[in-house]
Amino acid sequence: MKPSLHPQEEARLRELHRYGILDTERERDFDELVEIASAICEAPVSVVNFIDEGRQWFKAEVGLGVRSTPIDTSLCGHVILEGDFVEIPDTLQDERMADNPLCMGDEGFRFYAGAVLRAANGLPIGTLCVLDYKPRTLTEHQRRVLTVLSKHVMRELNLRLALAQEQTLRREVDHRVKNSLASIGALLSMKARRAADEAVQHALEDASIRVRSLSSLHAELHELEKDELVDLHSLFGRIESDLRQLLPDDLALKIAVVGDRATPELANGLLLIVNEFVSNSVKHGQWEQGGAIDITIATQERAWSIRCRDAGGASAEDAARAAEARGLGTRVISSLASSLDAQIDWRAQDDGMVLEVAALSPAA
Repeated sequence: MKPSLHPQEEARLRELHRYGILDTERERDFDELVEIASAICEAPVSVVNFIDEGRQWFKAEVGLGVRSTPIDTSLCGHVILEGDFVEIPDTLQDERMADNPLCMGDEGFRFYAGAVLRAANGLPIGTLCVLDYKPRTLTEHQRRVLTVLSKHVMRELNLRLALAQEQTLRREVDHRVKNSLASIGALLSMKARRAADEAVQHALEDASIRVRSLSSLHAELHELEKDELVDLHSLFGRIESDLRQLLPDDLALKIAVVGDRATPELANGLLLIVNEFVSNSVKHGQWEQGGAIDITIATQERAWSIRCRDAGGASAEDAARAAEARGLGTRVISSLASSLDAQIDWRAQDDGMVLEVAALSPAA
């Protein structure tokens, strides 16, 4: 007999598909559960299966050797229409299964016991079941174990669903934060261009550089998985593009990255150093036509360094003041170097200022 559809079949299928478990690879977490069920219940066959439209699909199985079978011959398709636990001592004595090809002949399944897998809303989506080739019954202990194992299946599925929902929410929040930072940065830049007072203009430009750079960092960080490193080429490609929009047309900026990735903490520190150096150069440099700011960031497996150079006409006195961290920007850079366990060197060279920061000890 072909199983009837569940009274809430559309809602049941929506709930099943919400878990995203169908057609996934085999996993040890589920394989171990069917192995335990088979061993405790002394049954040659045990499966975790889900009743999809037109088929039943097996996430894990012992003794079956297939991943899906048609719904027309599904034993579990009948079971999900009943209570939480169904035991059939002899399938050939059950009118729903007596004519089922899977139950007939010498190789047919004569015994079935299954615990229904129910979603949080109570709708059945599948079963954890055991089968045997001879009529029999389970002990009360075996029934209890099968029920407990079925709850473990659903706890695992619900945990995965909750994590997926949390990640979706985090991505949405991160996307909105990134867009908000970009919008604020653009607004500050627009205000700076309209400001009549030069001091106000510089302050707004500084704020715009910082906010837009944080937006670029955020764009990189929100796409990272746990413990993943930041792609420095991608990050500073964004930063260079953003900063160029804020610099005078005749001032060139070039950021070169030697190496690949860094921890989020180091990437953030490097970003802030670049921000402060560029901001100071624009504010205090004596720029001529064709001026340039060049930055090189180098990361190796256990070390890092950053070299910033401008052509803004700095003197030895300017370098000394920077080394003493008298201004806000140089204080920020000094603090960052200290927090990153790095040494810092300011000096006037040729026609500009040079800043070098390098790790004192191997980077983690």
